[in-house]
Amino acid sequence: MLYFLGFIYIFFYTIPNIILNYLQSKHIKLSLARETVILSPNDWKDAAEYSLEKLRISNISSVIDALMFLLWIGVGLYWLEDASSSWGQSQNIVYLIYVMAFLLVGFIVSLPLGYYTQMVLDKKYGFNKSSFSLYLKDLLKSFVMLMLFGGIIVFFIIEIMQNFSYWWLYGFFLIFAIAILANVLYPTLIAPIFNKFTPLNDDVLSKKIESMMVKVGFKSSGIFVMDASKRDGRLNAYFGGLGRSKRVVLFDTLLQKVSQDGLLAILGHELGHFKHKDILKNITIMGILLFVLFFIAGNIPIYIFDNSNIVPNPGIKIVFLLLIAPIISFWAMPIIGYFSRRAEYGADEYGAMLTSKRCLAEALIRLVNENKSFPCSHPAYIFFYYTHPPLLERLKALDYHMEK
Repeated sequence: MLYFLGFIYIFFYTIPNIILNYLQSKHIKLSLARETVILSPNDWKDAAEYSLEKLRISNISSVIDALMFLLWIGVGLYWLEDASSSWGQSQNIVYLIYVMAFLLVGFIVSLPLGYYTQMVLDKKYGFNKSSFSLYLKDLLKSFVMLMLFGGIIVFFIIEIMQNFSYWWLYGFFLIFAIAILANVLYPTLIAPIFNKFTPLNDDVLSKKIESMMVKVGFKSSGIFVMDASKRDGRLNAYFGGLGRSKRVVLFDTLLQKVSQDGLLAILGHELGHFKHKDILKNITIMGILLFVLFFIAGNIPIYIFDNSNIVPNPGIKIVFLLLIAPIISFWAMPIIGYFSRRAEYGADEYGAMLTSKRCLAEALIRLVNENKSFPCSHPAYIFFYYTHPPLLERLKALDYHMEK
């Protein structure tokens, strides 16, 4: 029965991913032969080539993930089951090591493609500014956080599984609470682990931003500039945190490349998300997805493990949850994407109201030019993967017409 899960994984996750990547690749190649839009001819070509290379990497990643899934259900779970007997006397510690070994293997397997994407491909197209030593430091920090915080969370889940019949329900509440707490702590405790944040040293711009926030009723703990250029050349800005931890974060690359009016338009868009309570809606959607995952993991039919030497202990159940999570997430993406794209249109409308349609449209065009985002995508690819509407559609909604 476990091998049937391999068929489900490949048929409902790997193959659809590869098909969507093929459709997107074909669409980009056909678009290359047409007249350029938004981007200059050179950037149009670079953006297309970058997108095509990312799609090829995605295909390789999909194949590796499928092979790893098959290896886990065919050999890996048996190996962990046998090896766990020599890992200690405490059952819960054995289960913890079992899950952490699974996470460690996944982390190691992801390293080659992750390195190539960041240190080779992104450098080739001028995005990655990180040195090799900084890359290693970030990697080490990510590893420590995975092992430390991941280990603590897994340990508590195991304790819940050992003490409650409806462990999946209590486990869901725990992870959901941790996810909300992470959003609260992210701006002040988590993000500074990787980046430096300094107060915005521009009184005129600060006053304009604060004036916009007052209009919307957004209370912030401060306006900060992030040293994004230390690692990446792309532009961005966001409002991070929940409650009193909310703060405005501007990438230093954004301040360097976008006009003040454009920056205010981008922040107006983000304030639109706050005004429409999109963050709370996203948390609700995330909660529903988590609930589904835990429900499935907590109600695994025992017969799945028939004719195998695997005992469905707490460690196995957590690993099973992690194995099936990509399938559930993939088929939830169209739903998440649909509501997210609608929210983006609403935020654009609100941002344009706070500034102007033209300011926002030109700021969005600037972002696409600097980030070399290819503006044309296949409808199926948009349906599954896009959380933001295609730029041409957003410009149309803003009544902005490209000059020829």
